[in-house]
Amino acid sequence: MVDGAPRGAGLEADVYPVHMFDNAKVNHCLLSFIMRFNDVLDPEKLCDALSRLLEIGDWRKLGGRLKLKKDGKFEIHVPKCFSPDHPGFTFTRTDLTTLGIDEHDAACRFPKPTENPSIQPISADFRPFLARADFPKSIKDMIQRDLPQLSLHITSFNDATLVAVSLPHTLMDAMGIQALLKSWSLVLEGREAEVPPVLGARTDLLLDLDYGQESKREDFVLNKHRLQGRKKARFALQFLHDKVRNSSPELRVIFLPKWAFDQLQQEPRRQVTESSKASGENHFISEGDILTAWAARAVALSEPKPRPVTIGGLLDGRSKIPKFAQSEGVYAQNVLTVTSVFIPPEMAKGDIATIAISHRRQLLEQSSEPQIRGWLKTMREELQAGGEGLLLFGPSDGLPMLVNNLKKADYIKVVNFGEAVVRQGEATESRCNPLGTMVMNYNQPLDRPLGWPNCFYVLGKDHADNYWLMGSMVPRVWDKIEEGLQSLQKEG
Repeated sequence: MVDGAPRGAGLEADVYPVHMFDNAKVNHCLLSFIMRFNDVLDPEKLCDALSRLLEIGDWRKLGGRLKLKKDGKFEIHVPKCFSPDHPGFTFTRTDLTTLGIDEHDAACRFPKPTENPSIQPISADFRPFLARADFPKSIKDMIQRDLPQLSLHITSFNDATLVAVSLPHTLMDAMGIQALLKSWSLVLEGREAEVPPVLGARTDLLLDLDYGQESKREDFVLNKHRLQGRKKARFALQFLHDKVRNSSPELRVIFLPKWAFDQLQQEPRRQVTESSKASGENHFISEGDILTAWAARAVALSEPKPRPVTIGGLLDGRSKIPKFAQSEGVYAQNVLTVTSVFIPPEMAKGDIATIAISHRRQLLEQSSEPQIRGWLKTMREELQAGGEGLLLFGPSDGLPMLVNNLKKADYIKVVNFGEAVVRQGEATESRCNPLGTMVMNYNQPLDRPLGWPNCFYVLGKDHADNYWLMGSMVPRVWDKIEEGLQSLQKEG
């Protein structure tokens, strides 16, 4: 019935489905989510708490192993009882407690807060911190080796700890990871009774969301902009041309102190206020709109000729669909939809406020419940037709940009590993976070480069309201971002 179970083929197991949207080929990648803590944490306590979480109800699904069915789809086999031979996750630790984190050749360059805005490279030297050396090279490799989906890899220093959780994207999305981290923290704190149940582990609620909603149906606004046939072919040629003419994108983190972001948003907010007064309309823009507009403008300004910019944004569908939003539990799966915001060439090189207003207007139009249903229906039809799950919209000559705003996930403040603290690490006056909470985090694929050009991540805020951002951009875009940061001056 299934392939890829050489060691566990005869093991009695519970079988869970991998839902249609999780099965999409765009999710066939391995991710590492890494967290930096400025305290010394007990690896065994973290391991024990995660082990216990995976024994609670349908949290067990996360502790299973992927199997490939004969129809080419995945399913998950979970041992009836986890054991040392068949654990719910792979646990490894690197002990570097003879060194402080700043004394290690590579770890000393791991992203950290700075007094002024800074751009900090994500080095290939960080790979040993993301996962163990023999981590699977692909999902196929994971299946053939009969490995658990989850991997926990901890690197311990005498004043800090790096904690990395790796998993296939077929398992869950960003908000699923948030639910995992939050529940892991609850178990560690002895608050097991507060762990929410995993919902929809066996039944795919996304499959029938567009049924029985005739009163809420409306035209899917992006349909008229969909790239298909010749338009898609022209887009592909332009994409390849851009790839050939550009140097390789570089992955870097941006630290934006609170004072710097306050200064960055001051002028756009002033312009929005004036625009509202002049037009009689109340223009609202969020911090995410401002950051997205700022990054999109840098991308546009780096181009030798004006081009339209298409901003693809990832949107969590849980809060938009009542069936999900009103549930008393969590959905550890992929419930992402994608928005497409179109910025014309002249606007893309203009002021941040105008881009931000347009971004907000188009987001509002696309994020209503009927539009979310329309996107899900279109995606379902794409997957049922054998597509990879990549819907493209916009002008065929558009400059593509992907924005993933993770501020809502609030990872830095959700995770509390205080019960695992062995010793305080950083004890400086500038420390702003409680014991056992993280300084920063980021995620990246382990089995491939990010691939998509002009990727921009809003990683979120730390405990002092400083912003952490990340981008995968070509050097000339980074030059424009650097110019923008240099224009921010700390007062006093």
